[in-house]
Amino acid sequence: MTRTATKHHRRTFTVLAVAALIAPIAGCATPPASAIGQKPASTAGVVSDLPEKDITRWVMPLDEYSAASLVRLVNYAENRRMETCLSKDGFSWPIPVEPTDDASYLAFPKNMSAFPELTVEIARQYGYTANYMPGPEPDPRSFERLNRIGASTPGLDTTLLACRDESRKTFDGGKAGDIFNTTGMWMYEETEKVPQDLVVKKAAATWKRCITAAGYDVSISAPVGDEGEQMPTQKLGIELGFYAPPPTKFPTGGGTYGDTEVDPDTAGPRKSTPAEIELAVADATCRDSSGWTKAYYDAQWNAEVRVVLKHADQLKKMKADIESLTAQARQIIADNPPLH
Repeated sequence: MTRTATKHHRRTFTVLAVAALIAPIAGCATPPASAIGQKPASTAGVVSDLPEKDITRWVMPLDEYSAASLVRLVNYAENRRMETCLSKDGFSWPIPVEPTDDASYLAFPKNMSAFPELTVEIARQYGYTANYMPGPEPDPRSFERLNRIGASTPGLDTTLLACRDESRKTFDGGKAGDIFNTTGMWMYEETEKVPQDLVVKKAAATWKRCITAAGYDVSISAPVGDEGEQMPTQKLGIELGFYAPPPTKFPTGGGTYGDTEVDPDTAGPRKSTPAEIELAVADATCRDSSGWTKAYYDAQWNAEVRVVLKHADQLKKMKADIESLTAQARQIIADNPPLH
């Protein structure tokens, strides 16, 4: 699926040293050489190990092989080590405390696929502001504080890089990103055509008639499709007042759109508006009544089953690596308690 791009971008200091430490690893990277060109895996016993279907939590066959939660946990573990290491040289690096238990990482409405499984319940509570990504809710103010400390503290950047390199001698957290990217690539290869599934397309046409009848001029043919947009469209968001229109003139002199729009000391998650909630409820109602959500869920499930069957041996090894890295990350967190 295609996720809507972030609306605002801000400058950051020491991108390598800061952003790489507190931002989740994402995107599609080249898979490890060991994952390329391998023969089809054995499928014996794989199908019987699939989880039970649960559309309410968007449970999928690849969930247990996904490193989506692990990537966040690995970043947090490395940050805890950085805070300890930097403190030995007199530097303050106030990493916010995060929960590490599975329940917190997959708290409602999060799911391992980070799929926008919009229900009427979610729509009424969040509109379109729900965060489906596994892991704790990010706090933009923490990122700003760390950047300000880095920008105003001579020598911190160099020491931080040295601490990071030392940590990675005994903690190969990058493997989590390799697993995440590789399984993500396999999944994309099988699921990119899900919006074109005949049952999904038929349900999408019914959804489009439903949302139009509810009074909304929707330019896309499905809630989540292959046109590069998903609900809510930017056009609808601007018309209903919950998305800011793009600037008519971008700043010059190195500035970026959004630099002066939000006070970083008071920044927080975007809050839904009444108009947004009304649209989201109509959207969710139409997704349900048209059968689109169930059709999309079943089509994605079948696609992920094909991934599990095709890469069974590799996924078994990845699962073992996920379990080992998870245990190591949690031990690092326990050994490096917060200092602030």
